Amino acid sequence: MNCSESPWGDEGVMAAVAPQTICPGTDVFATRHGSFIVRSDLGCYLQVLDFSSGQDIKVWDLHPACRGKGHYVGDPTSSAIYLLDGDSFCKVLDLNSEPPSNAVPLHPSCQGGDHYASCEGRFFVFFLKRGVALSVADLSTATAAKEVPLEGPFLDGLYYYGASATQISCFGMHESRLCGHLLATTGDKETFSIHPDVVSFLPGGLALIHGPAFGAWECIKLISNATDMPMPSSHEITRRVGYLKSAFGPKYQACGSADSDSLAISLLQAQFSLPAAYGGMRVQTEQEEWEAVAEEGEPLRVILQPRQKLYWWHYRLGFGEEAVLFCRALKITRSPSPPTHIPLPLAHS
Repeated sequence: MNCSESPWGDEGVMAAVAPQTICPGTDVFATRHGSFIVRSDLGCYLQVLDFSSGQDIKVWDLHPACRGKGHYVGDPTSSAIYLLDGDSFCKVLDLNSEPPSNAVPLHPSCQGGDHYASCEGRFFVFFLKRGVALSVADLSTATAAKEVPLEGPFLDGLYYYGASATQISCFGMHESRLCGHLLATTGDKETFSIHPDVVSFLPGGLALIHGPAFGAWECIKLISNATDMPMPSSHEITRRVGYLKSAFGPKYQACGSADSDSLAISLLQAQFSLPAAYGGMRVQTEQEEWEAVAEEGEPLRVILQPRQKLYWWHYRLGFGEEAVLFCRALKITRSPSPPTHIPLPLAHS
């Protein structure tokens, strides 16, 4: 299958792209200007020529009034973007400006959809529990309505959008891979790969590409007293604190107020905050030191008791097997076994 394959897929490790229910205000769509991913939680959106090639990726500021919408629907043949919020919607031409205040009510038949898309001059409202998509000419009137049965990957996709004038697409997980699926109005079907930098912008995507998040205590110092007498001891504890810039931060061209480094950090923080099922740890890391990693020394004076050993542990976070954030937390134990608690606050659900 031609999909975006994770190197962690064969090791039974949990990682998956998170759906809208986990990360509200996230959506994908396409217009004649390219393909887009909205991340309301980060206050920005990604624009790319197409999801497969990953060419010409840019990230723009999302206008505050455009954040947190239920669905974002693009018309692949024009510049139109429809913002669905509750039981109403409005039409905009970009996501950088404040949307109009005169929202239009959704027709009752078009309310409560799991996903929405536009294709062939029509709107599609996906009701996944019923296994159907309602096709209408207008979301406010539901004119020329007809139901289309869903099949295969379109029964349980993560994100749906109109890919072209004649094709509907959805993203879905296949084992440990994120795949794109196309369904043409002629009935033809196709599967396509999604570029790793595109996957990384989705919630859960960093873990899918690099491996799930981990937190670990590393022993950075062991001191011992092999005598039968108390022994004064002076040492310096050296630890690394900060953010290790590496392959975890995709090189997006930031076109808004944030720079590329800030964007990479925001993506990492969001990934750590996700539940384990989506490759996160459900912890807050914003309070940690996100500057470039540096060594810090700290003088230490202790009186070791006879035959005593003391272990100094330092906490770090990362993805797969590579550390990315060295926290400030230190822990002292008398046992060679690492501490078991996580020294970070839980992320809000």
